[in-house]
Amino acid sequence: MADLSVVENVDEHRYELRDDAGTVLGYLEYLPREDFFVLPHTEVDRSLRGQGWGDRLVRHALDDLRAKGTKAYPTCPFVDRWIQRHDEYEDLRYQP
Repeated sequence: MADLSVVENVDEHRYELRDDAGTVLGYLEYLPREDFFVLPHTEVDRSLRGQGWGDRLVRHALDDLRAKGTKAYPTCPFVDRWIQRHDEYEDLRYQP
């Protein structure tokens, strides 16, 4: 399979995992709030599961939120566990 890329789709409020043809094969939804972004859901196409694409999607989204100077409030269990396993991203976690 060709390499995939992660892009932000601002209109849909999500980061998307796309192939070279622009087909969406995964996404991480976000809900912008005043001081943080809620991350409620992540989905990756079954054909890509277990290959690290979900990790790449989360890392890209969190790196982008860091660059924007905002925090993440992960309500998605996948994103929450991912941050727990990657201590270098704990500083991005919004603490209500």
